[in-house]
Amino acid sequence: MATTPDEDVLADFQAMGLDLPDHVPREDDAFEIWPENWHSLIAWIACETQWRVMSGSGGNWYLGLDYTAVDVVMRRLKLEDEVFADLQEMERTALATFAESD
Repeated sequence: MATTPDEDVLADFQAMGLDLPDHVPREDDAFEIWPENWHSLIAWIACETQWRVMSGSGGNWYLGLDYTAVDVVMRRLKLEDEVFADLQEMERTALATFAESD
C-alpha cells in the first residue's frame, strides 16, 4: 500500500531541491470506497494503462479503453459482467473529463 508523505518528508525533498508534483496525495485526500464498488475500482486501476490514444500534431486524444485488454483483466481477476458496465461508465466520465482539459 502506498504511503502519503508527511510535511517533514515534503520539507526534506524541498531542501534537496526536489519539488513533488501538486497531485501527490495527502492524508486529507482519503476517501471511502463502498464494498459493492470495490471490484470495479480494482478493475479500473488494473486497466489504467490500457487506453487507446491517437497522436497528432495537436497532441494526444484518448479514444477509450482497449476492450481486448479489458477483457483479459476481467478474466484474470475473475470479475462479474456488472464490473464491465461500471468500467464503461467510468470510461465515459474519464473521456468527458479529458475533453474538458483540452
